[in-house]
Amino acid sequence: MDPIQTVINALVVGAVGLALARMTHNLRQEVKADTAEFRAEVRTQIARLDAAILDCRTELKGDISELRTELKGDISELRTELKGDISELRTELKGDISELRTELKGDFGQVRAELREVRSDLTRVALAVRAEPRAGHQEPA
Repeated sequence: MDPIQTVINALVVGAVGLALARMTHNLRQEVKADTAEFRAEVRTQIARLDAAILDCRTELKGDISELRTELKGDISELRTELKGDISELRTELKGDISELRTELKGDFGQVRAELREVRSDLTRVALAVRAEPRAGHQEPA
């Protein structure tokens, strides 16, 4: 019975080995299929993310372009207003300077008249005291 038992044992071991080999093969096939499915799903998600990123970039570029346009308009308006304000200030300053010149001309005229008066008075005093003329100056007439 020993040889028969050995043959039976060998057949059982062979059958179990075949069953295990088949199960291992099937498990490998399932793992390969699951891996392929997972890779496909990951690629799909990556493609969706790339599309979303592209949309965001496009939208951001559009928003930046709109902001640039708005800023250019605002800057243009500010320049125009600033030029107007500067022009008004120049006009006001010219008017103020003109007024100051007119006032100074009047003041200078008054000072000149007073200097003439003082010179005339000094000339009379010099004639009255018979002062000697200074070198290089004319004698009083």
